Amino acid sequence: MTNSIELDEDGEHADVVACMRLTQPLLMPDNEIGLCSECGEAIQYRPHVPKLPRKMCLECIGPRASKAAERGELHSILTPEAAAEIAAHLRKKNAN
Repeated sequence: MTNSIELDEDGEHADVVACMRLTQPLLMPDNEIGLCSECGEAIQYRPHVPKLPRKMCLECIGPRASKAAERGELHSILTPEAAAEIAAHLRKKNAN
C-alpha cells in the first residue's frame, strides 16, 4: 500500500480530524473550540472542518499517523476549503 492524499468535497467520511491544542489567543480568530476525542484536552479547529469525524489533537493523532505513514498506510483527506486556506497561507508566508 502507499500513502495518499484525497481531495474530498466535504470530508465527512474521514475517521479523524487533526486539530491543534487550544492557544490564547486562538491561532485564527474564528476557530471553534472543542475537546480531543482521545485525551480530552481543549482543541481548536476551523469552522469548516467536517462535522461527523472525531476531532483529535496532534499530540494524540501524530504518533498514529507516523506509524501508518511508515507502513505506507496513511490516507489523508483534504477539503477544497482547507486546500485554499493552506495555499493562501503559503502565498502570504512566501511573500514576506
